Amino acid sequence: MFKFIRPNIPLIITSLCVFLIVGCETPQQNSSQNRLLIKADNKNTKTNNDVEGLRQRIVDTYEKYWPLISSEYQHEQLPDVLADPMYEIRIFGIERVGVFLRDGEATEEELQLVVDCLIDEDPSVRLAASKILPEINVVGLAEHVANVMASETNLDVVEQELIFFQTNSHSKAIQPTIDRMQQNPDGAATNALIFLLNNNEVTDKTQREILRIVLKSRQKSELPALVTLEAMLGSDSNKRSLINMLDHPDESIQISVAKGFAYAGFEEPLIERADNSLMYMYALSALQKNVDIDSFVKLLSVRKENEPNWDSAAFSIASSLNTKDLLRADDMLKRLTLDELRLSILRDVWKNAAEKSNAAQKAIARRAVPLMIDRGDNVEALQLLDTLDIDYKSPLDDDLITLIFAAAINASAWDAASDARPEPSLWIAEWKKVVNSDPTAANVIKKQIVQRFRDILTREQMTLLDISQKNEPTIETP
Repeated sequence: MFKFIRPNIPLIITSLCVFLIVGCETPQQNSSQNRLLIKADNKNTKTNNDVEGLRQRIVDTYEKYWPLISSEYQHEQLPDVLADPMYEIRIFGIERVGVFLRDGEATEEELQLVVDCLIDEDPSVRLAASKILPEINVVGLAEHVANVMASETNLDVVEQELIFFQTNSHSKAIQPTIDRMQQNPDGAATNALIFLLNNNEVTDKTQREILRIVLKSRQKSELPALVTLEAMLGSDSNKRSLINMLDHPDESIQISVAKGFAYAGFEEPLIERADNSLMYMYALSALQKNVDIDSFVKLLSVRKENEPNWDSAAFSIASSLNTKDLLRADDMLKRLTLDELRLSILRDVWKNAAEKSNAAQKAIARRAVPLMIDRGDNVEALQLLDTLDIDYKSPLDDDLITLIFAAAINASAWDAASDARPEPSLWIAEWKKVVNSDPTAANVIKKQIVQRFRDILTREQMTLLDISQKNEPTIETP
């Protein structure tokens, strides 16, 4: 019976390449006289052309037969392809890894081998590797690219590495990017530097160095990215000179200035133009750069109903305020009945409440717990209150004890409720609140009252609860 044997495609490609080498061998000349007439430079040119043609035919062969290899075999062969002596084959390998990468099939080893190609001796290979950098995610990539960019000699490769830093950040990339911007202020370095500054802290000295290059470059160029950097780092005088550009007919110029002002927290010109939806977003960003109660008050002046970005800005500013200013901001939000936003802010602040004084913790709890109870988050409320150092004998903490009792009753945490209020009057008051609206809950509370306080109930209380004064059987409660 005929048995199918899977062809060894890599071997076929190798064999075809050897065949091509033989096929490209220069035919033997029949006449020694003719050979003597050929000039040396023509021979060199012909030889070079033959070699280039051969190399291209080898690459064409790879491109033609590689798709015939299974995906599994391709993965097996790629490390050798990426280390091939021919730079064209290494480029081919990088492109194949790019295909796997976009299909979500590239392996960690393959990606690392491509990254290693950034230091390949051939600039064409480095360029091919640099073009897919934004798609690669391996540990330490940004730092590695920053290091190799500092010594890269090919400007095309540098541009691709700078494009990578327009969406990826590392502090080590800042100085090489500054150097590249000085060499070519109209290239990708300016946008890369904007991204890096938005994601890294830099010294005043570095800011002055950047600004000096920017101001010099701006004398010859109106590149929007240069305008952004001036708006970001310039003095108040520099910024004021740019305000009119917020009204420029070219929207890209408006945005370039607004971006810079937002980074610098230079909010007033943006607030003045907040009716413009584009300027509104940058105004919100600028206000978040200045985390104080004044910024929060200004934020309230540009509030829009049902605007999630405004809510995010309010959350960002308020959750970073000191306790005194936080309580002021909470009062402002309370007047606007923004209870959901209030609670999200207070919950976030509470995450770091251990760093605050006991008085500050209690002040925050007095705001957060009633909102939790209103939402039915009674267990969460009890957990928060349990972390406080409450003095059950002090009238100053009586309101907190009342909150414990209310949350405990709602959560059916009867022992906690009894610890907070060991007398029946407040239990009866809770029973009265629900006796008509929720008879089932009222009956549960009544049973607890009978179980815990029967011996000390007054005649009037027993009559109100419709409890017989005779001994009744013990009532089991949930």
